[in-house]
Formats: sequence, structure tokens, C-alpha cells
Amino acid sequence: MAPRFEALGKPLPPFRVAVGFTSRGMNKTAAGECWDKRASQDGRFEIFVGPQVRGAEDAAFILAHELIHAAVGLQHGHKGEFERIALLMGFPRPLTQIARMTPAMREWIDPLLSAIGNIPHAPLEWSILDEPGAKPKMRRTPGGVEPDGDGEDAPVSSRPKKQSARMIKVACPHCGYTARVTRKWLDIGAPHCPEHGEMKEEDNE
Repeated sequence: MAPRFEALGKPLPPFRVAVGFTSRGMNKTAAGECWDKRASQDGRFEIFVGPQVRGAEDAAFILAHELIHAAVGLQHGHKGEFERIALLMGFPRPLTQIARMTPAMREWIDPLLSAIGNIPHAPLEWSILDEPGAKPKMRRTPGGVEPDGDGEDAPVSSRPKKQSARMIKVACPHCGYTARVTRKWLDIGAPHCPEHGEMKEEDNE
């Protein structure tokens, strides 16, 4: 896409791209995100394409959008110079949403997709993590019971489970001394073990 930006007088700065969650986490409304070079230790703009992306066309649409942010500067938001370049590239309004490519966009993006091919990625579906009442099946073992990890009801990620209680369990990593504290106070600072100092939040798995 660099020649297209150069033709519009907005050469691309150093950047890198990754497919991964944006700062909103598991939020399907966040298709992509661009972080300023000041946030990167090697001075590059960091662009994230959400893992829910479906195919090369959506990936190209999102990437081009985020590259405009990098090329014109994040201070413009989706107005001013961002809006001017986006419209020249053929982006449809509203500029804050993913939409179908216009003929003006396809004129320069389709040849790129033909040359590059499809994105080696499958959409990640995380909505199944939060289905109401979804609980893994349990099986009996010599040591007690444990989740049955062989079926469809098994956990689908290794992320820590949400703690339903308002009190968060913390423990001393040295002696196991435990306590419970609200998230409000934990965000300010963790409690301290009488002997070993700062305690750590448990994974609550």
C-alpha cells in the first residue's frame, strides 16, 4: 500500500502489524487499532487487526484505515487530514466503521489482494466463552474430579476464569498466606504478608 500513500503525499512511517486483541479486549466492535510510535520501544507505529477478521478483503480494509492514522498522525482522529486522505482513497462514510469497499477502493486494493493472496488466518470466535450456563463436564479421577477436556464442553482457552465474587483472593507466593480484597483497593496496591511482603492476585481457576 505504500505507493498509494506516497502518491497522496503521505509516505508511511516505520510500522508493524499484528493480528491480535486491541486495547478493548474481547470486543467485536473494535476491528483494528493504531498506536503511536512513542509507545513502541523501537519507534514504530504498532497496528493491530482484530482476531475476528474474516479474509483478506476485511484485513486490507482495516489495515488501510489504520495506516491512514499512522500516516497523518493520531491527533486528527477521524476528521481533518484523516478524513481528506480516507476520502481520496475511496473509503465510504462513516469513516469509523468497516463497510463494503467502494469501486474507487477496489481499483487499487484488488490488484494487491490478487498478488498477495488470502490472509493465513481463521476468525477467532470467543462468544462461546460467555454462553449463559455454559459449564464444562466433569469426570471422576483417582484424585477426585476434574473437567472433561475431551468434549465440546471443555474450556476453549487458558484465560483466567472470571471471579463472580466481589472479593479478590490474594496470596503470598512464599508461604501461602491468603486474604481477600476488593478490586478497588487491589488496583491501588496489594496487601502485604506479615513476613514476606507484597501478596499476589491468584488466577482464580
